Amino acid sequence: MTFGGAYTVLPFLRHDAVEVGRWLTDAQFLDGVALSSVVPAPFVIFSTFVGYLGGGWVGAAVLTAGIFLPAFAFTLVGHRHLERLIDHPGAHGFLDGVTAGVVGLIAATAVEVLRTAVDRPETAAVFALSLAVLYRWKAKGAVAAVVAAAGVVGWVWTARSGGLP
Repeated sequence: MTFGGAYTVLPFLRHDAVEVGRWLTDAQFLDGVALSSVVPAPFVIFSTFVGYLGGGWVGAAVLTAGIFLPAFAFTLVGHRHLERLIDHPGAHGFLDGVTAGVVGLIAATAVEVLRTAVDRPETAAVFALSLAVLYRWKAKGAVAAVVAAAGVVGWVWTARSGGLP
């Protein structure tokens, strides 16, 4: 999981939390992912929330440790060895392959999330507009601004359809 960051954990976390454990629905999982993208904390802290739903405070602690400790241990223990590999030409091919695999994993996760989240013309419109804005706007706060704006749009649509008090 060290390669690729937090997004490489999503398919495994979703599988265990939604399909196996049934601790939350796909919609709740996606809501948590969206909120985790906005709060000023590491994205993977979402795993703490999922662990809490599955096993209370103990589940939160265990899942957080299970997500963070292996990556930190790998980095701390293997750092010296990895630094030596940087100068080795054969390692570059290996790392290029790992990088391509991680991009594939993230893309597969994105497609799965897309199929679950974009289920109506309204959400398809928000998705398309968000994608266009994020592709063109590279500012630091772009992701938070787009997620917040999309949330407001969803809230307004729900209120208009009588879904909010």
